[in-house]
Amino acid sequence: MSESLERLDALAAERGIKLAADAPLGPLTTLRVGGPADRLVTPRTRNELLAALALGRDAGVPVFVLGNGSDLVIADAGVRGLVVRNRARGIEIDGTTVRVSSGTPMAMLVKRCTAEGLTGLEFGISIPGSVGGAVWANAGAHGSEMRDVVVEVEVDDGGTLRRLPVADCRFAYRESRFKHAAEIVVGTSLRLAVGEREAIAAEVDAHQAQRRATQPLAEQNAGSVFRNPPGDHAGRLIEAAGLKGHRLGSAEVSTLHANFILADAGGRAADVRALGDHVRSVVAARFGLELQYEIEFVGDWAPARVAA
Repeated sequence: MSESLERLDALAAERGIKLAADAPLGPLTTLRVGGPADRLVTPRTRNELLAALALGRDAGVPVFVLGNGSDLVIADAGVRGLVVRNRARGIEIDGTTVRVSSGTPMAMLVKRCTAEGLTGLEFGISIPGSVGGAVWANAGAHGSEMRDVVVEVEVDDGGTLRRLPVADCRFAYRESRFKHAAEIVVGTSLRLAVGEREAIAAEVDAHQAQRRATQPLAEQNAGSVFRNPPGDHAGRLIEAAGLKGHRLGSAEVSTLHANFILADAGGRAADVRALGDHVRSVVAARFGLELQYEIEFVGDWAPARVAA
């Protein structure tokens, strides 16, 4: 890896791309734990994003794209290779079609669509990540998902830009083709509808109020830890298993919403993962159902600690 990083540094210098070495990643996530990136680059435009992806490919180093830092746990040992902190933002509106860059925060997009009187994306105010991450995970809330509004997704596939219609994205519950391919989401096109601005704003406000009342937003967390099993809710199962408030080291199951794990300031990612694994085992023993992680574990984890 050291030779690859030297090659990466040399190529970045040649191309005028600024890299940060041993850059802390915890502060860039909502959980706020985890170790450093070998190298970090922060593109702020579409062209800078494409250049950063090309840099990693040409240097032969692993590349991980980081959005708003929600729904993931960075390993205490950090992330090897190049982390691309995607801040490529942009929103273009043409009638009811919205074209948006992948680094745009979902909240920013929802507020812009609300101001334009476009309806269909109100649910997105409850998604704390970026548009790219939301597409990648087919994120959803309040009974709606990204696949309900996505028309087309632009990807960087090994240096080739392609546009995929929604039918080719293989969207399912918290799933898409992008979770299983080397394609990086660069942007997406959405199809919304014309609505009444006041009604749209009222629905967005209602979603925000519900989220504030039911989720531990003021505390360090990565969002919903587990996917909801068919016909049930992960939070209900965890609470029924008596695990609300259960603590392991620097991590604790939220007493407000059992499907959230909180981390202490200066806490360890290993504690968060160990507590998540413990919750899974207790729920499996109690109800005969194995919860599946919704959050992603990223970075240099020990081989024995691979998420199911």
